[in-house]
Amino acid sequence: MITLPSLSPPLKNQKGMALLVTLSIIAVILAVSFEMNRRVRLRIMTTAQDKTEYILEETARTGLEIAKAVLQQDASENHIDSVQDKWADPDFLNALITSLGYARETLSLTITDELGKIQVNALVKEFPGHVINPEQRTIWENLLSFFISKDKSEDERDPDEIINCLKDWLDSNDDDLITGVSGAESDYYQSLSPPYDCANRPIYDLNELFRVKGITKDFLAISQDMANFFSDMIGEVPDLTPEKLFTAFGAQHNVSKDKGIKKYNYPGKININTAPIPVIAAILPWGKQDLAVAIDAYRSEKSDESDEESFTNNLGRKGWYADAAGLTSEEKAAMEKKITYRSHIFSVESQATANGQSLTLQNIILRKKDKNGKWYCKPLVQRIK
Repeated sequence: MITLPSLSPPLKNQKGMALLVTLSIIAVILAVSFEMNRRVRLRIMTTAQDKTEYILEETARTGLEIAKAVLQQDASENHIDSVQDKWADPDFLNALITSLGYARETLSLTITDELGKIQVNALVKEFPGHVINPEQRTIWENLLSFFISKDKSEDERDPDEIINCLKDWLDSNDDDLITGVSGAESDYYQSLSPPYDCANRPIYDLNELFRVKGITKDFLAISQDMANFFSDMIGEVPDLTPEKLFTAFGAQHNVSKDKGIKKYNYPGKININTAPIPVIAAILPWGKQDLAVAIDAYRSEKSDESDEESFTNNLGRKGWYADAAGLTSEEKAAMEKKITYRSHIFSVESQATANGQSLTLQNIILRKKDKNGKWYCKPLVQRIK
């Protein structure tokens, strides 16, 4: 008689299998728990970060709205724009921000007149086109003297080469002819590594300047002679970064038509009421750059005879700078071709700070009137810095 083996496993095997299953379940639960805990902690951290970023952005945007309101109010009250205006007064802006419930360390605001700078695109008279603007060339020649030493044993850079190459970068409809003997068109840029084309159009971003032949990253490294010059004039070497001196904005559209093609230009007129000292020096007659200090001092002079300080001099009077600097009538006439007293394009930087972090929004703003004659501000460009 054959005896069949029992189909039931031994009791100890059942206990072992149950223990193994239990341990496996516990391991899975622990793994899931750890992952869930990790995700929850990450979500909490991310939510806090998102909240901070949201607060920063909204606070910075509030600063932009404050700036727009100030600029609109100023336009309705003044026929000029100057360093005497409320929008140009850091103390006024800080007081306004504080009155709205923001601590000074939470929100700060800076408004800069873009037309107090040199318009890089104004070197060419109109677009499309290739005719150079003689007044703008003179401004560039004066400006480059701050950076390029006349001693060629110390500095081999050539101001004419830089101006010619910039003109070639901007101009069009010239059959790729180079300006002078030192200009540059696509043939030169295609020989570089990596190769690229000459733009033959206006510059839209100041970083594009450094793609132009002769304009390197150390382009604005001031010469020792000019460092000494500015130190003697104003007691320090001024900030000569591209964004302090140049602007890519200021276009005036539909100024003319040629064979059905709409032309536009950059007038290039610099607001003498807001330009920094180095820019004033660049637009003054050659040899009279030191008079920029007298012009700046005249703009900022205040009277302390009353309880409330007020500016002494009226910057709305045409030609005031000539009296301040002692220019001749001929020099004044030449200056009037290069300057303006009013602006409509501004740069606004609004910096918000929260939880040890900060965010800066920069807007380029066009101020203009609507069809009903009411002033408003239109953002042209917005950047996060």
